[in-house]
Amino acid sequence: MNSRKEWSKMVDPELLEELVAFHKYGALSATAEHLMITQPTVTRGMKKLEQQLGVTLFNREFSNRIELNDTGLLAATEAQKLLQEENNFVEKILNYDHLKHKVVVGSVAPGPIGLMSEFQEQLSTQVSINHQLIAPANVVNDLRTLKERLIFTDKEIATDDIESLYMGTERLSLGIDKFHPLAQRKEVSFQDLAGLTFLVVQDIGPWQALIEKYIPDAKFLYQKDLASMRELSQYSSFPFFFTNLTGKTAATFARFSNNKHSRVPIIDPHNQIEFYGTYLKQDRKLIQPLLKQFGQFWTD
Repeated sequence: MNSRKEWSKMVDPELLEELVAFHKYGALSATAEHLMITQPTVTRGMKKLEQQLGVTLFNREFSNRIELNDTGLLAATEAQKLLQEENNFVEKILNYDHLKHKVVVGSVAPGPIGLMSEFQEQLSTQVSINHQLIAPANVVNDLRTLKERLIFTDKEIATDDIESLYMGTERLSLGIDKFHPLAQRKEVSFQDLAGLTFLVVQDIGPWQALIEKYIPDAKFLYQKDLASMRELSQYSSFPFFFTNLTGKTAATFARFSNNKHSRVPIIDPHNQIEFYGTYLKQDRKLIQPLLKQFGQFWTD
């Protein structure tokens, strides 16, 4: 009765969800509200769970409330683990069925997937790109649950089941009004950009912390909508960034199409992020050829 597998055979999963919710919210009324059921239903459910397990989970010394005892706290912790395992199982099966026909690709930064989108039709492997950036903390779980089969990361990951292949570096360049004094420079540093106001795409992954740290006294006008961002950067006088990866995309070419802005390289020791293609080792034979072919479009 101590194993989670045995629990799953003898206990109603809905009762475990009620137990976990009670552990989180600490009151029957709050638990019922969260689960959108009545408080008496929760009370009956907790009594039924105790009967199924054959143990007492609650202290009932007070007439107007109950609380988990030591056994109940352990039960709630184990129940949460079991429910998470079941959720991961379902997600993994559904994702596997979805991935049978294509490679879903994600990234912690927009540059790699922007470049892959541009040359997607030239790849011999069919890919589907997830344009919503992945939080670094979610990379390992996303791969293990098969949400993506390839994720571009800014750190090498090496575990028993996951590995990374180095792809190259990404570097920022400056798009700036051609009448601005910096537009006459062959190159600039982050220090040269001090005090300027930039148009920036809101979700740029690790680049956000980097530019906010190393460009002194700068202001950043973060834009959620990509279409608005392209139009604003094309017609306004605010400077903006592009990279050696995004610089090859049609969207960036459009920004410079009216000849209003100049391209100026940013030469700075902090202006560099390394990227890796990260994947499950079991997918090595599928992913490595894809990465090697994609690498032909990636120039540092």
